[in-house]
Amino acid sequence: MAADVTNSLDRALALLKLLEQHPGGLRNADLSRALTMPKSTCTYITQRLEREGFLTRDSSARYRLGLATVALAHGALRELGIRSVAEPALYRLTEATGLSAGIGVLERGQVLLVDRVEGPRFISEAVHQAETASKRAGRYRQREQRDIGRELPAHTTSLGKVLLAHLDAAEAREILTLHGMRRNTARTIVSVEQLLGQLAEIRRAGYALADEEDVSGLRALSVPILEGADTVRAAVSVNGPPGEPAWLDLPRLVRLVQTAARDIGRRARVKPRL
Repeated sequence: MAADVTNSLDRALALLKLLEQHPGGLRNADLSRALTMPKSTCTYITQRLEREGFLTRDSSARYRLGLATVALAHGALRELGIRSVAEPALYRLTEATGLSAGIGVLERGQVLLVDRVEGPRFISEAVHQAETASKRAGRYRQREQRDIGRELPAHTTSLGKVLLAHLDAAEAREILTLHGMRRNTARTIVSVEQLLGQLAEIRRAGYALADEEDVSGLRALSVPILEGADTVRAAVSVNGPPGEPAWLDLPRLVRLVQTAARDIGRRARVKPRL
């Protein structure tokens, strides 16, 4: 009986993960085929998850993630114990730099965005685009890439780089090898050895840059949030287009982000699940 429960649990988890990758939803037959699962079993799982609020089904019989998953996500983020103390520092950072600011942790080899505050120029641009129905893309991360709780690649982001830099080199290599190094832009580093060399320099410098490596037209800078003398479990970042004035004085920008990281570090005990 225990084996059956475990198998059903594995299938349910696989189904939820698959739907997370398909915002438009999938029908029962699509789920059954993609997961090589008998239709009867798939129907049982989807109906049970729908009853509990973890799935919702629309008029075309497509299943999507339900709002119960949002409640679980918020509960998990709350357990980190960092968001409530971090927001004032993030707002001060955006005010001082004009850039967007965020906090991330390393979760299962990827960067989990746990909080984010948009900069004033981003808000102005977003309002303009909404009012003019503009479809321009590429200047900022798209909404699905900015959502709190979103997982981002470690090798293309400044948050990921600074977090990897404070791991043991063998552990960092294992993560990069396991998750791969997909090329997102022409500037993405796709060599494990090259990135490991950069990580050593990042650790010495105390900050990481990602210059249009994840999204074209987006530059980011991150510094670690220290817990104790040298333990790093989270990082704070700023990001925006390379043409923003804040990038003209990099030493000042690094100092501002480091000040925010120290402020957050003093106020919170950061305990992400690695």
